[in-house]
Amino acid sequence: MMLKTIFKKSLSAALLTAMFTGAAFSEDRMALYEPFGEIPVPSEPYRIGVILKTFNNDYFIDLRNGFQDAADRYGVEVEFFAAPGETDLLVQKQLMEDMLVRQFDLIAINPSSTTNLLEPAARATEMGIPLINVNDAYISPEDQEENNIEIISFISTDWAEQMRNHVRYCAEKLGPKGGKIAHIMGFPGSTAATLRLQGYEEELANYPQLESVAVIPADWDRRKAMDVAADMIQAHPEIDCLSASNDNMALGAIEALRNADRLDNVIVMGCDGIPDAVRAIQSGELSATVAFMQYENGYNSIEAAILHLEGKGNLIPKTLFGPQEIWDKSNIDDKVENYGRYYSGMAALNK
Repeated sequence: MMLKTIFKKSLSAALLTAMFTGAAFSEDRMALYEPFGEIPVPSEPYRIGVILKTFNNDYFIDLRNGFQDAADRYGVEVEFFAAPGETDLLVQKQLMEDMLVRQFDLIAINPSSTTNLLEPAARATEMGIPLINVNDAYISPEDQEENNIEIISFISTDWAEQMRNHVRYCAEKLGPKGGKIAHIMGFPGSTAATLRLQGYEEELANYPQLESVAVIPADWDRRKAMDVAADMIQAHPEIDCLSASNDNMALGAIEALRNADRLDNVIVMGCDGIPDAVRAIQSGELSATVAFMQYENGYNSIEAAILHLEGKGNLIPKTLFGPQEIWDKSNIDDKVENYGRYYSGMAALNK
């Protein structure tokens, strides 16, 4: 049975509280950075549809919060759709096909893969519905041209740079002696997984003291990552560093290291800055995460939508990458204090 997840501004506060843990939405939240400058007051209460991969991950809840807060700030309506999990490609496609009859002024898409939403995206363009590609995966210019798809902008982050950060961090911590590193990859075929692996491999070329001993996918899943990491540890007992393509997989790797009694002498890095990862850094189990302000991607997508709908599309770049940071034991408490109010799960860490 297909799961359809739809959230509207009109939902009661009690229902929102039941659906999500963490802070309630706050209309006084503002963008942490403003790439577009002043946004015009919408001339009408536009209806914007947003289809995300899933809400089975704090990362996507934070992304949703950015959309919702910007919609509240500017007085537009937003509806959210999501599949049960990040790998439910066909379910997500069906959801977007359902969205096309709901008369949205614009649709923001966060595809599960680079190709699973090509058909409904092409239909949206044919129907005159503008599209913004958010986060990942990226519908390439070649696929846009071949399928007659028009994408206003790709609002995301530099995925490759995230894993470059991993390699640099590992090299710094291991020093001139270097050591062995392995990469737990995300879902093959997704933009984030592909580009993160690319960044990992490219940056390794700058550090000959680091030896990459394995690259194995775990599909963004914590349990799968635990099994993958266990295999890596068994095959390479002297491994020094595990680079996981998201925080959930990094947390799975931590479980495998704990089971192998290796947690104290292996550097483990994640990506996303989810609450469980923050707690793991504070407790000393996770070495670092690369946080990249997913809240901002959602927030800026609403601003770009308004600019386009108000006839100011010339102010929107074709690609907009947001900032990213390495969070570890040295700065994690400051990050929670400064950013906690913008992220549903992190807000609870301030209490």
